[in-house]
Amino acid sequence: MSTSIFQYKRLGEILIENQYLTEKEIELAVSLQKQEKKPLGQILVEKGFVTWNDIATALSKQYSLPFLESVAEIEPDPDALSILSKHNIENWRAIPFSKDEDRNLKVLIDQTNSLPSIKRDIQFITGYTPSFYIVSKPNLDYLLKELFGSAIDSVEDLKSSIEVTSGKPQAVMELEPSAQMGDIDKESTADSAPVIKFVNEMVMGAVTQEASDIHIEPQEKNVRVRFRIDGLLRKIAEYPVKLHSSIVSRIKIISKLDIAERRLPQDGKFFVRVKGEQYDLRVSTMPSIFGEKIVLRLLRVSNSTKRLDDLGLSDYNYKRLSALLESPYGILLVTGPTGSGKSTTLAGVLNQLKAVTNNMITVEDPVEYSITGTTQCQVQPEIGLTFARYLRAILRQDPDIIMVGEIRDKETAILAMEASMTGHLVLSTLHTNTASAAIYRLVNMGIEADVLGVSLIGIVAQRLVRTLCDSCKKKAPLASEEMEKVATQLLPGHSEYSVCVPEGCQRCRKTGYRGRTAIHEVLIMDKRIRALMLENTPERIIEENARKAGMRTMFEDGIYKALMGITSIDEVKRVAVE
Repeated sequence: MSTSIFQYKRLGEILIENQYLTEKEIELAVSLQKQEKKPLGQILVEKGFVTWNDIATALSKQYSLPFLESVAEIEPDPDALSILSKHNIENWRAIPFSKDEDRNLKVLIDQTNSLPSIKRDIQFITGYTPSFYIVSKPNLDYLLKELFGSAIDSVEDLKSSIEVTSGKPQAVMELEPSAQMGDIDKESTADSAPVIKFVNEMVMGAVTQEASDIHIEPQEKNVRVRFRIDGLLRKIAEYPVKLHSSIVSRIKIISKLDIAERRLPQDGKFFVRVKGEQYDLRVSTMPSIFGEKIVLRLLRVSNSTKRLDDLGLSDYNYKRLSALLESPYGILLVTGPTGSGKSTTLAGVLNQLKAVTNNMITVEDPVEYSITGTTQCQVQPEIGLTFARYLRAILRQDPDIIMVGEIRDKETAILAMEASMTGHLVLSTLHTNTASAAIYRLVNMGIEADVLGVSLIGIVAQRLVRTLCDSCKKKAPLASEEMEKVATQLLPGHSEYSVCVPEGCQRCRKTGYRGRTAIHEVLIMDKRIRALMLENTPERIIEENARKAGMRTMFEDGIYKALMGITSIDEVKRVAVE
């Protein structure tokens, strides 16, 4: 690449040409740049328009330079490093890392606006011909610190030692060790320690991107940070192993865990408030061969609760569930794996049922939604206030509708059944894969089949599927005759059927999906199902009879939503079993 053919372009132009940004977004960023007096790239990353990796990738494409996503494996050759002075390396932000006998020099850079002059100066000063490799700004900062600094002594140093590929949070959280909850406040955290700020920004980043979990995973040479977004894990950051113990200790302090205990798993929690919204973070630590792995689950404690018709139910399942809610007593279960939206569904059901004439009481762990007109309680097992103990107290409070966050043991299950048989409508959750499996889960807990037959009115099983990105999804024909048969059953009377497939664009980060919705199956307990249950009939037979009675399986509900263009066939197959 000679200077004569190197055409300098502004960063904004490059990002627009490579479809990372629109002109309106650049105009907004330039306006903010004038107010905040910061480099445009920093503004774009701080406001979440792009990531440092996006900028580096765009520069790489524009100027046909190799892009190195990670620098974890790069160890600059001391002989190559010695070719340039420390002053020039830092001033040019150019790190020579390899050379050969033909006087070729490989150089890492993170920007291109001065590249022609840097190339000319290197050739003139050293006699070497440089070839350039693009890395992101945080990765170059990290290498500079590794080369010329022995300690991380500021938050900027710490932040530059990682590569945040999903965008920098717009603010940081104050989480003092003595407090359980802190508000976002830039000024109040300006002098906080680097590790505190890093943990705060990591949590803030997860909240901003609507992640459900944060995974901090020590490996042999570095520590990987991943967020679970829309049900799938995405790599967000890497940081050096030497920082891991400090970050683990910080998380343990705010979670009230034993920082000295590294041999055994521990569980804790802490609370944060982000832009007025409260989040409950559940912390799990586990020892591994390279250090303690930490998973943080984010639970939003929301004041805005969805109604039943906002839960993504198909019209068919909406009618079936609404019919179950007309029952004045009995127990209704919502089942599914962890993180499948069960609490959201129950909150929607409670919103549907609330009335001035009803006394509704919930016992939860934690309280995720604030529901007006409802008495909500949170278990505190550390003082013996368990689901079962709360349930006994609730039964003395003249309730009409009771919601038990989860049936975890036989004692809670028995109390819930007794409450449902004495004139109360009881709502609760279980962890099972299908609606019919919930029956046998309760039997295995020790609940008699005849008690279940009297108390259980219905079961809603659900899972979450990713929804297609409206900006890039494309129509496609059904791929098989088998799918055509299913489509004919779900949508009779159509001459042809089509679905949508993911394409991928900048809006959905090239995944083809944005957000999630639920797929459901609603099992209504009728005489036939109750009789089969009393006979200890296999789960498969109960499901077959439930389908004959009108139940659509989660797979069928998923295919229906694929036909509606909400999700894809592949996504349904990933989550549900035919």
